[in-house]
Amino acid sequence: MKSLNSTYYIIFAFLISSIAIAQPAFQEEQTANYIAPRTVNLLADPGDYTGSPYHEEDFIKGSILLKGKVIAYNQDLRYNVSKEEFELRNPGNSKSKIVNTIVRNKNIEIEINDITFEYVSDSKNSIRGYFIPLFKGNSNTLLKKIKKEYLPAQKAINSISKDVPAMYREIEILYLVNNNGEFIELPSSRNGKMKAFGELKKTVKTYSKSNKLNVNNEKDLIQVVSYVDSL
Repeated sequence: MKSLNSTYYIIFAFLISSIAIAQPAFQEEQTANYIAPRTVNLLADPGDYTGSPYHEEDFIKGSILLKGKVIAYNQDLRYNVSKEEFELRNPGNSKSKIVNTIVRNKNIEIEINDITFEYVSDSKNSIRGYFIPLFKGNSNTLLKKIKKEYLPAQKAINSISKDVPAMYREIEILYLVNNNGEFIELPSSRNGKMKAFGELKKTVKTYSKSNKLNVNNEKDLIQVVSYVDSL
């Protein structure tokens, strides 16, 4: 009888372990960690403007990470830049006009089309919102901020001119975060970007010149910041 009971126990343990192994790689039991109470009614937007408040108008497949670990995979996401808010659509109900939003939290990252969005909240620098990390080093970090500037509609000033509809205009801002944790907004000019490196301005200028780098080119700027971080 003992031998029979032992056999049943072994079979039961095997079945339990098999079920555990068969669980999907990405489980969403931590849903409460990333879904915000606020929902969005997609019909509430009148759309009487040109351009878009979104980074991408359509929902795109992406992932949600908590402290660097994927907790939701293959999600329908889109980023409302003007509201600094990510919308999450239920893939099982794609026709629904009510969508969820994702909690704004520094531990939660969003990955869409190989782009990572991190939420930053820094009271010292009066900085808050989603940023795209272009380079993260030991002492220096390069971040990109996407903004949508809303320009109200303008009536024609005379019979010759035409009404100008309201519009959203996209703006990209780069920030250099130094070893003191200071967020430095980089100017659009090359000389202005050089000055942002402070006492290392001459070093950066020499390095850029010898390597034929243009700091107004994003890829070249990343290389320069990487070099400065190695000093």
